[in-house]
Amino acid sequence: TLLYTIKFEVIMSRNKLIIFLCSLGGHAVNIIPFSYGILLPYIFSYIRQYDPAITLSDMHIHAPLCLAMATGTAWTFGIFQKYVRPQILHVVNGVLLCTWMVLLYFVGWNFYALTAIIACCGFHSGQLHVYFSQRVTEEGRNHPGTANGLYGFFFGLAGMWGNIMGGTFINPDSVKPQLIKSNTTASGFSYIFEDPCVLQSVPRNWVILAVISFILLFPGFFVIAKKNEEEERKRLLSVDEEGVTDYHEKSYEEHPAEFNEMSIFSPTGLTLFLITIGIGVSSMCAFDLFKDYGLKVIDDDYFLNVAGIVIPFVGAVGRIMWGSLGDKITFKKLFISGNTLTFLVQSMMYVSRKNKYYYVFNTAVLSVMPGMMTLLPPAVKLFMGTQNIALKYGIVLTGEVIGCVFYLTLTSFLRKFLNDLFLVILLGAPAALSLIPTLIFIPNITP
Repeated sequence: TLLYTIKFEVIMSRNKLIIFLCSLGGHAVNIIPFSYGILLPYIFSYIRQYDPAITLSDMHIHAPLCLAMATGTAWTFGIFQKYVRPQILHVVNGVLLCTWMVLLYFVGWNFYALTAIIACCGFHSGQLHVYFSQRVTEEGRNHPGTANGLYGFFFGLAGMWGNIMGGTFINPDSVKPQLIKSNTTASGFSYIFEDPCVLQSVPRNWVILAVISFILLFPGFFVIAKKNEEEERKRLLSVDEEGVTDYHEKSYEEHPAEFNEMSIFSPTGLTLFLITIGIGVSSMCAFDLFKDYGLKVIDDDYFLNVAGIVIPFVGAVGRIMWGSLGDKITFKKLFISGNTLTFLVQSMMYVSRKNKYYYVFNTAVLSVMPGMMTLLPPAVKLFMGTQNIALKYGIVLTGEVIGCVFYLTLTSFLRKFLNDLFLVILLGAPAALSLIPTLIFIPNITP
């Protein structure tokens, strides 16, 4: 699949640079949402120096909050770009995102300041993600799935930074955490790091991550610019080198009886929204719950850090796979198979902890499932048309907010009432519940 994707004949050659820069940008803006859950044990230990009353359940709000802000406000980009040039919005959001991350060096010890800044980072991440997804889908033309798969590959690799920071800069000596009593977990205990060297390294990681994000975003400030609407309309209706019209018009001609430009609030649009809820929960399980859940059984922080580098890479390759398949297989079949596997693999997290290698393998397979997100931009464009695509995609993306709230409710507020097995089964429920509407309402057509 990688070799097939790297053959750039699949993507129009004149658009390679924009797709690549959008992919780097997508990687940069997801460093905080994807890395925070991995760094959570260190951040919790650091803040606990200043506020001993803070619990791990309190800290679990941040990663879902960041993702919820990113997906819940992403639709506003579709409104903003009607009044401000998208390139200006791109630069402003990118600079502000990095600025907030640097501020965490100074106020990251305060739980409430940390919460507010994480929410702001999530907002800017969502704005930029919609912009990059929109550009990739447009530039991918007749192979939008493959283009979004390439974007998703870099997007998914963002989770590696949390483990790189944890294993290289924060805890290079693999200092073991200490066991403490906790009234907020079903087991009655949680883990914290008390080593001064580990705790003093936590603030620096925010500045390092901010610099990395800015370096990745900077080239795109000058290259990625959206054409005006008239030029875009002419391009979408033009003929490419192969003599094939834009895939949205081609699909309409091939399937006139079953294809219509649907409303975002149609049964199909609402089904995509429901699928997004399941994707949000599985993403949180693979990148937020992985380490905290594993530390209960696996007494090897270094092993979990190394495994946490491998898992996002596997998930990133999985996004290429989903994108490539999206150009060949109907979305209905892909969503049904993906959600079925999500439920089964997610439910196996409890059993797999008995063996640390099996746990990593199971989580790596689970990390592939959120790659279905790469199918959403071309699916929205295919079913709902090209007009206001950023707004439509942003609304579908808000399904992740529901997924984050559901995840947060189970892992923070209700966790002390749930045993570990029941917890992971409930977390897989949204993916299972989306199967029936997918069978009924998702049209059986391909780009």
